[in-house]
Amino acid sequence: MKNLGRNAPCPCGSGKKYKKCCLHTSTVKGDYVYTDLDQLSNEVPTLIKQGELDEAEAVCQRLIEQYPEQIDGIHRCAEVYEAKGEKLKAARYYRKTAEFAKQADGFDEESVKFFLKQADRLAGDDAR
Repeated sequence: MKNLGRNAPCPCGSGKKYKKCCLHTSTVKGDYVYTDLDQLSNEVPTLIKQGELDEAEAVCQRLIEQYPEQIDGIHRCAEVYEAKGEKLKAARYYRKTAEFAKQADGFDEESVKFFLKQADRLAGDDAR
């Protein structure tokens, strides 16, 4: 996202102009603008890889509380619960993620199918 203009749509997906949304809370790394949301969300896979699953779950809760209009919190919860071996809980969160994606702008049918496939892989029809 080189030269992201102040009047461009915000990369966080809020639908607002960048200047009215994340301009003052973002960092630029290379060609990409990292918002506070991006940075917080990206902590989760790192914590999972480090085996810090309780901390990763806490970050997910912060995402849900601070950014309820974004998919990151529920999607990251699914990943954390899968890493914890809580397959039914992970499947429920993947289904919640799919429902969110169905209702939100910016997600295609393939994304929804991916989340549902993850849920089915973990729990099959029992998690519905």
